[in-house]
Amino acid sequence: MEHRIQEDGDQYKSRTKKKKEADALQTLGLTLAGLPVHQLKRIEIPEELKAALIEGKSITAKVAARRHRQYIGVLMRHVDPETVHMALNGVDEGIADPASKPLDPVFERVTRLVAGGADEIEALMAECPGLNRQRLRQLVRNLQKEAPGTPPSKSRKALEKMLQDVGMPTFVP
Repeated sequence: MEHRIQEDGDQYKSRTKKKKEADALQTLGLTLAGLPVHQLKRIEIPEELKAALIEGKSITAKVAARRHRQYIGVLMRHVDPETVHMALNGVDEGIADPASKPLDPVFERVTRLVAGGADEIEALMAECPGLNRQRLRQLVRNLQKEAPGTPPSKSRKALEKMLQDVGMPTFVP
């Protein structure tokens, strides 16, 4: 197959190749749309694209969402895909992610109590003898019964408050 060269010296692109490139840019835009708003605001992309990505999160109608995805694809044609890929890699590595900050010591201790069980409870009782052992065991037992990944429960909040009241430092960013 012979490649035609246009008058300005660029290589000719078939319609199929142009469509595939447009689809790839649209897919890259959808990847960006899947990021949380706080991460989108940190990525170096044009403001118009940023606004469209944030606006797209509120669109629920199927047809409107499809049109908006196409609009994001159009806006992506004016952005260097390599820059966007580098920004996404930075987000994946946690560079632009505020969640990469150190965890709250109270949260870490609660997690260790749930995972460690009786040994961790005894270690905590040795550190803080003023704790109510019965209440502490009850809260830890309730947390162990919960499914992982659920939102913070009353038991977790009560245990965190108990640890804060005893004087464990809290994390302030």
